[in-house]
Amino acid sequence: RALALAEKRRIGRRAAAMIPNGCSVMLNIGTTIEQAAHALRDHRDLIVITNNINLVEIFSGSPGKEIVLTGGVVRQADGAIVGAEAVEFIRKFKVDFAVIGASALDPDGSILDFDIREVAVARAILGNARRRILVCDSGKFERSASVRICGLEEIDAFVTDAPPPPSFAEACARAGVSLEIADESGEGEPSDDG
Repeated sequence: RALALAEKRRIGRRAAAMIPNGCSVMLNIGTTIEQAAHALRDHRDLIVITNNINLVEIFSGSPGKEIVLTGGVVRQADGAIVGAEAVEFIRKFKVDFAVIGASALDPDGSILDFDIREVAVARAILGNARRRILVCDSGKFERSASVRICGLEEIDAFVTDAPPPPSFAEACARAGVSLEIADESGEGEPSDDG
């Protein structure tokens, strides 16, 4: 949770700035997602659908939000609700925005995770959103994971804290992904590559 916390806060603020009041949004699991949720607390008239039980506490006392929590198996380590029940529940919706995180980013543009059950939920979230935002700190380029969530062609915007490796930036450009580098304020500007 404490790893790259300042960077995750900047990313969360930038992602939240891309989401208007009065819309629906799906958020999955992860500490960067939780920072985006903190940044969304002041938004009004949001419908938030999530498989992350930690978001219930984050949004507690935040007016103007309807919080919808999936059913399924709770992974005790991080509060993720995973499994077939969560996937089926998510498929009942079509939302304006999806915000997902990942455990690792491959130089070829693959977005990766460790748990196949969590990946199934992330895929369902992406498949049921009009606009899809990936949020990951730059440390994810130094990690490897074996389960593929998707490729960049299934993402509309990537919000991170530092310029990605050139091969990943090129993959973003080829896929038409808006590459957003969150500055110290969390606002940021699209990079020249996105």
